[in-house]
Amino acid sequence: MEQVVIVDAIRTPMGRSKGGAFRNVRAEDLSAPLMRSLLARNPALEAAALDDIYWGCVQQTLEQGFNIARNAALLAEVPHSVPAVTVNRLCGSSMQALHDAARMIMTGDAQACLVGGVEHMGHVPMSHGVDFHPRPEPQCRQSGGHDGLNGRNAGAYARYQP
Repeated sequence: MEQVVIVDAIRTPMGRSKGGAFRNVRAEDLSAPLMRSLLARNPALEAAALDDIYWGCVQQTLEQGFNIARNAALLAEVPHSVPAVTVNRLCGSSMQALHDAARMIMTGDAQACLVGGVEHMGHVPMSHGVDFHPRPEPQCRQSGGHDGLNGRNAGAYARYQP
């Protein structure tokens, strides 16, 4: 099994959700500069040598929909030959993206991956487009919204039997 090493890390500055410095910046435009910056800071890694891009995002709707990982990669001028996938595991989406990329490297299916995530809470509200199934008990249906999608009631979902 191959060893996995995180070579570099970078993030956008944090801003207020609404009315802050990023109020007029789309989610893809938050991600693309990060991708470009990581590649610029690591000139030994050519963008074309990336095996994949894994990008976490919970609310995959509006500007964050339609595979934001791929759209941000194209804006970052990553070659079209490099695939990109958007990963959703609620609050752990970027961590899941990291696990997925690490697994690909560990198993020898990849040598270099770009990993990150984005969530523009000022543009895409947490409850936008959510339509919970009516059968699970009400507190389970609503737990994601009330708990900030942090999975505190995830065990109740595991007990649900259709």
